[in-house]
Amino acid sequence: MMNVNSILVIRYSGLGDVVMLLQTLKKLKEKYNNPTITLLTDHTNSAILENTCGVIDNIIPINRKVFKEKKIWALLKELKNLFFNLRKKQYDLLIDFQNFGETATISYLARASEKIGSPKKDKYNYGYTKTVKKDNRGHRSQLFSRIAEVSDRLDFSQLCLESNGEKYKRSLLDKLDKNKKIIGLNIGSTQDSRRWSEKNFYKLAKELEEEFNILVFIGPAEKRFESTFKGLHVIQDTSLNELCGAISSCDYFVTNDTGPAHIAAAFGVPTLTLFSTGTDENVGSLIEKKEFIQNNNINDITVYNVKTKLYNII
Repeated sequence: MMNVNSILVIRYSGLGDVVMLLQTLKKLKEKYNNPTITLLTDHTNSAILENTCGVIDNIIPINRKVFKEKKIWALLKELKNLFFNLRKKQYDLLIDFQNFGETATISYLARASEKIGSPKKDKYNYGYTKTVKKDNRGHRSQLFSRIAEVSDRLDFSQLCLESNGEKYKRSLLDKLDKNKKIIGLNIGSTQDSRRWSEKNFYKLAKELEEEFNILVFIGPAEKRFESTFKGLHVIQDTSLNELCGAISSCDYFVTNDTGPAHIAAAFGVPTLTLFSTGTDENVGSLIEKKEFIQNNNINDITVYNVKTKLYNII
């Protein structure tokens, strides 16, 4: 086995995917006797570094938004910073968990003795010294482990609170009824077709609020629904570290299929996930105590359905 002291890994789409990747990175730490791991990821994920319990040592941020917006000067500046970060250090091993044409080029430009990827098309093989055949069986985290050539035994990712998150959590708990358990309701999603409606979440909250403290999590894309939850405790406009603090304060978490579902699981919070196109088998929360409901038309899921599944994990 090669001597590996430093690893550069690439995964920049989806905070949930970064969290799911942690169990694979922990296995890499064990396989290579605690190497330094640097993650190249979207800049919006950067703050997760402080919550990874030391599994990730460094972050190289990339602002992919400027690539989509095609703002020339911002794009050139981003490319210059990326090239500098890729070339300033020699790594023993690079693993591309994204496997886009774009990341094949990034892998090609990076300084690493060995470069592993699982490209979707043969024309992207130029980025790597070694390619791994893509094997999508089971959970996405198992795919990550196969690419990294570590055990694909399904394992759990773990997050730890840093000081700001801990402070936010204590402040939040001081405002809640200490005699009631806490249920978090995460109303956001990356796509409307994957989002159980705000009206359903509000009805669920009202049916649960006598028995539980209710925290409603609203992301930037859902700010238009803020008035729907008037009178309830809303979590919004938080930093990523504060979001981790708020989620970790929950005893149970009801959520659409999105990043906070995986954050909750990584803090050991039992989750109920509502899926439309996704499935629990492929992208479900990495935690033993969980439930899920899947319906291609997500708003055909009733409040009664959700309450019934929720009480299975309470």
